[in-house]
Amino acid sequence: MAQKPFHTIVLEVARTDRGKPARFEVPVPSPTSRVLDALLHVREHLDPTLGFRFSCRAGMCGSCAIIVNGREMLSCQATIADLGTDVVRVAPLRALPVLRDLVNDLTPFFESFKRVQGGLEPAEPDRRTPRTMPPQERDRAMIERHNGCLTCGACHSATDTRPGHAGPAEVNRVMMLALDERDARGGSRVGDVAADARALKARATPELDRICPAEIPLMEAIDACASRADAA
Repeated sequence: MAQKPFHTIVLEVARTDRGKPARFEVPVPSPTSRVLDALLHVREHLDPTLGFRFSCRAGMCGSCAIIVNGREMLSCQATIADLGTDVVRVAPLRALPVLRDLVNDLTPFFESFKRVQGGLEPAEPDRRTPRTMPPQERDRAMIERHNGCLTCGACHSATDTRPGHAGPAEVNRVMMLALDERDARGGSRVGDVAADARALKARATPELDRICPAEIPLMEAIDACASRADAA
């Protein structure tokens, strides 16, 4: 016997092909059903042409980041019951090109990481033993709070970051490297994103920290970079 749905929702999807259906009645079998489950139901049973991304289904890869009822979320983590509505509207991330339906082109986002040179440059490139950072070492705690970015692009979307500018994820990465004594460039990196950090500080809101699926305190990173740049 088929399982009786917990309830039914209307899923409204932003489509790049206006000739395709954009509203679907979707059964929700459980209070813990996720938005990704609804998207999968549509593609498997109602419209196989629906475009969206997903991979790990565990909130670890960031590939399923979309906008759900106006807010950036991972579709695999967004519980339908928690949304508190029978109409769920989904759309692709803002500030990034749309390839199809809910699929964004993340190239500008990753190009921004390249532009700020977000990779660690070893201060001791010939060292053969790992350099560790003991818990009591300066700035260790702050680095750990800001580690774990999924590069999902949610913060990029939430701050409407434009091509050629560093968004919260990139500023956060630069801040971490500036604090890391193993990095050869150290605090000099901050100048590369100073203008973008100041612009983000002026327009970002505390909601940004709640949007990050990795729970990184992005506002703290933005403020730290802007403050360091002003003090330089």
